[in-house]
Amino acid sequence: MNQPVNLWQNRAFLRLWMAHVTSGAGTAITTVALPLIAVLLLDATPSQMGLLGAASSLPNLLFGFVAGVWVDRIRRRPILVWADIGRALALGSIPAAAWLGQLSFLHLWMVTFAAGALTVFFQIAAISVLPSLVEKRDLVEANSKLSISDALLSIAGPAAAGGLVQLLSAPKAILVDVVSYLLSALALGGVADDKPQSQPSQRSIRREIAEGIYELLRTPMLKILTITSSLGMLASSVAAAVQMLFLVDQLNFTPAVIGIVLACGGGGALLGALLAGGTAQFLQVGPTLILGKLLWLVGSLLVAGADLTGWSVVTVAAGLALNGLGSAFYFINQISLRQVITPVRLLGRATAARRFALFSVATVGAFIGGSLGEAIGLRATLFVGALALALELTLIVFSPIRRARVATPRTRDH
Repeated sequence: MNQPVNLWQNRAFLRLWMAHVTSGAGTAITTVALPLIAVLLLDATPSQMGLLGAASSLPNLLFGFVAGVWVDRIRRRPILVWADIGRALALGSIPAAAWLGQLSFLHLWMVTFAAGALTVFFQIAAISVLPSLVEKRDLVEANSKLSISDALLSIAGPAAAGGLVQLLSAPKAILVDVVSYLLSALALGGVADDKPQSQPSQRSIRREIAEGIYELLRTPMLKILTITSSLGMLASSVAAAVQMLFLVDQLNFTPAVIGIVLACGGGGALLGALLAGGTAQFLQVGPTLILGKLLWLVGSLLVAGADLTGWSVVTVAAGLALNGLGSAFYFINQISLRQVITPVRLLGRATAARRFALFSVATVGAFIGGSLGEAIGLRATLFVGALALALELTLIVFSPIRRARVATPRTRDH
């Protein structure tokens, strides 16, 4: 059996990786700066934070299926490039509005929604283009390399964001993301233009969407992964709606401290990205997914219980580190599993159908998180999110996922 080619010698993958790193650097900063704008500058309530969370997930419900059809019908490079340019323009309006003294929560919501809509097209295209750039046998390695980069950025990005927000202001910090998206678009311009997986035809978009849904429903592993991941998305969106408020209002963390504890999450993600492939070879993919979700649950419980026994900074940092470790184990292996078992010609549409299910739950979860934050308090809402994670873990343990396998170079040699 031929050994896999070194991915760093694959120029198409290298270009994709460069774009991934460049845009990710800015996004890591905006992830901290944007909610801090809502909390510190606009005095957002828990309900408003829930609305902001919904703004990023709602586009998946409105545009996800159409994006999946487009990604399978036309070349994917232009989608990636124009999505980057559009996101740069949208985010650039935030510092401009702040400079003019016109920044409002409605503006912030609209920018979040617009950037979310473009991200739908970008992410579906990026997931779908990867199998055309690398061999199937190298997908776990490729996804691991991308995740390692994400983890490194999630260490440096939040720490840098906290410092930039404290030094310059949150709106000015977002300018870094604007520049990063433009640089990403330049890098993607050098990616070989892949051929569409399905040629435009007289078939209606509705029928092509139905093919993606059917693929998701008829394949048992894809179906159960969608069901369990929907619970995980519910947990994440409920917690995300109130987490920044919890850190600022209840734990009294400054932007700099928030950046440091979020960077600890990046450290956990980096370790997870480095170990995900080897762990899957040793345990197989199914048990690795269970381990990842268990670590994620323990980390969420630690964050929710911060300052009950003191040492809140240490507790939150440890919890976020475990979240990062567990999410890396889970993400790398589940996305590689889906890319292997889904036909390439249907990958865009099947991914869109999956995202529609997940982000339907995420949108509802954001509203639930905001409402619960007002009704039962911020800490109790975080524990509700942890409960949803526990339910997801239980379903995974008692489902066929625990026996899932993905061939790797090592397993094939034996």
